[in-house]
Amino acid sequence: MRLIRSIEVERFRSLERVRLSDLSDVVALVGPNNCGKSNVLRALNLFFNDEVEPGRYLDLDRDYSFRAPPKKKKSIRVAVHFDLPPVFRFNKRLRAAGDYVGTSFWVRKTWTLDPFEPVIEFSKSGKRYTRITGIDADKVRQFLGMVSFRYIPNRAVPAEVIRDESRAIQRELARRVANYAKGEPDRPLRENLQRFAARMVGPIALDLTESCLGMVDVELATPDRLADMLAPCIFRASIAPAGKVEDTYLGAGVQALLMFRVLHTLVDSSEFRSFGWKQGAVWAVEEPESSLHRDLQVRLAALFREYALLPGSRFQIISTTHNEVFVQAASSGCFVGLDDGGGTLVTPEPIGQLTDKASTALVSGWMPPALKFLFQPVVIVEGDIDARVLQHAAELTGIARGVTVATVSQLDPALGGDGLAQVKKFVSQHSMALSVRLPRSPLLVLLDWEVSPGEEAEIARRYGASGSRYVRRWDPAWAHPRVGEDFRGIERFYSHSFLLRARQRGIAGIGVAVDGSLVLGRRNLGAAKARLAELFRTDAAPEDCEHLKHALMWMEEVASAAGQL
Repeated sequence: MRLIRSIEVERFRSLERVRLSDLSDVVALVGPNNCGKSNVLRALNLFFNDEVEPGRYLDLDRDYSFRAPPKKKKSIRVAVHFDLPPVFRFNKRLRAAGDYVGTSFWVRKTWTLDPFEPVIEFSKSGKRYTRITGIDADKVRQFLGMVSFRYIPNRAVPAEVIRDESRAIQRELARRVANYAKGEPDRPLRENLQRFAARMVGPIALDLTESCLGMVDVELATPDRLADMLAPCIFRASIAPAGKVEDTYLGAGVQALLMFRVLHTLVDSSEFRSFGWKQGAVWAVEEPESSLHRDLQVRLAALFREYALLPGSRFQIISTTHNEVFVQAASSGCFVGLDDGGGTLVTPEPIGQLTDKASTALVSGWMPPALKFLFQPVVIVEGDIDARVLQHAAELTGIARGVTVATVSQLDPALGGDGLAQVKKFVSQHSMALSVRLPRSPLLVLLDWEVSPGEEAEIARRYGASGSRYVRRWDPAWAHPRVGEDFRGIERFYSHSFLLRARQRGIAGIGVAVDGSLVLGRRNLGAAKARLAELFRTDAAPEDCEHLKHALMWMEEVASAAGQL
């Protein structure tokens, strides 16, 4: 879920004037230490929770930007552009607030020494703001109260965070007992508590058991009587040969995984069911990779994507990170650095480029080429034009829309090209890494139709055990019967009507044979490729993808079998 679309921060610590635009469901802020990444999260915490950090309130002497003019009256400003998704709904008591704010709007808060309470401003465009007070300000506050904003610093102790949420966990347990135990009034309270606590924790226990060797179960310690429900919640795990131990005795990485699972399943998701008062959650997480080994990093990053990207999601996650796995898991990201004066600079980057930039700057680790786009299916094709055409066809048809189409040079520039020879080198050099990609995110290889069956089989063999499923060539039978072999590569799979339009537009070399078949002189193919691709991007309709869609359907079928789409 994307709830926050843009953020503007002025004069807060290292953020003299910073804007983050077009944020998505999962956002990664990556950059070197002490460049101001966490200040973005702290500014949001100030906006939502009136705290810079948990238990630490704004201090203008400390938090005012060191780069602001010294004689200017001190003020700190945070503006947020909200873009409400369909799942965000206002109940009857809050309908007036919903009518006032609409679905796309900006809220800006400004803090000064006098008055210390922030001034609230409202705007539909983000350009002209109106200061609001009284009933209108109350409506905006009501809306903000519908968003659960959770800031988790990297130094947070997971077991303590869980303890702090004890009341919410106990409310959820009491709700389940009350709803489902009505038909069994004679069952002892302790038995009901144990039974429903086990149901609550079941999915969490299963995930942790799969993730952590040696752990066989996780349980929520339940009270014997209602009065004991005032005590903090404690989770226990069964670990051989130690027996049952409290969550504080678990390793830091396991504690972190348990914390995020509990916060999502038992706390924030539970609040969405409570009379409609909460409609969305935004998590601001500092360096979630801390204390996690690589396998747990991948599991937690996959959980973040699941929480935020699944249909009907009510979560948006913004994290700072130095880790390539969490950069790959994001759907949008920014590189954060410093300008010549020591102020924070935020530059949006596509995820693929952000991964490479962070690695080159020694901010994050190196991502093996075969593991790029780790959290989504990828298909390698022979050339940038092929990649762009197929990606656009996927958008037009809605088939295989979740698959990333890439070239060898995008994944491994060191191989020096995108032809058949480079594809062979790629699968040979990276076969071991290919075998450890997430099962739900396979890397496929789609070869040109001119490639011989023998070469296809050779590349599949080099790929490894999955090569027979994940490597194939374009099938000439997919092409229109009147588009002949003169059209080399992907050009053979444009629709007949599209190629006729291209001929009418003056793309050189396209001719019509006596039998009505289209022909293209080999000398003209190189010049026509780029022009055909550009015309396809600007002029093609879904019906022009009639022959391209066979490849898309193969991609979707393989990805679906892997459990991704």
